[in-house]
Amino acid sequence: MSYTLQQGGIRLPEASLADRNVAAASKGHFTGHIVLGDGPGRITQIESHHELKACLCLAVRPETDEIYEQVGFEWEDEDGERHTHYFDFVVVQTDGEIFAYSVRPSYGVTDAFFEEMCRISDQARTEGFVTDVRLVTEEDLDPVALFNAELLHSIREEDPEADAAARKTVREMEGIETLETLRDITGCGAMGFRALIRLIRSRNLQLVSYERISPKSQVFKRELI
Repeated sequence: MSYTLQQGGIRLPEASLADRNVAAASKGHFTGHIVLGDGPGRITQIESHHELKACLCLAVRPETDEIYEQVGFEWEDEDGERHTHYFDFVVVQTDGEIFAYSVRPSYGVTDAFFEEMCRISDQARTEGFVTDVRLVTEEDLDPVALFNAELLHSIREEDPEADAAARKTVREMEGIETLETLRDITGCGAMGFRALIRLIRSRNLQLVSYERISPKSQVFKRELI
């Protein structure tokens, strides 16, 4: 999506940094792209609906610093022949560690695929390309984490008036409050609720419990804003 500037102009997201472009369309599966990051962000290419879900969950993790998609790595098979494997995602964490992710439906994790990925993983770690390689199937996607990730992504566009009201409300809050109470204090209705969720996204607010974000969710102030 494009990003609307406060002055009324439009700034487009940065181009994808993928080493391989995914097909623009497919008759057999979902393809597309999303925009990650604050402000105008950067385009991230997606080659399946499973990848989309995994990407959103990875993006909102507090330890995630940067995400890159379709990252090429040259590896050698048992016959010494060189190939290029494209990791679906490579995540650079805030602690400097780098993890590569292969996203695949569970029915596609065959013995041959697993054996090949083990070889690729060993070489990627040995060469210092990544810290580790991880396989993500649909069974690894926590429904609560996915719900919250989709919500946090959907409210990324700023609303200057509501955001200012939400920041003021949170600066003045003490202890634990529900999101609906804070929403009412902002005086901005639904836009105030979205602004409060942006403060969860920026980690100024934190949920008390691990749950789907809702108006009844309790939060506390994590950082001064």
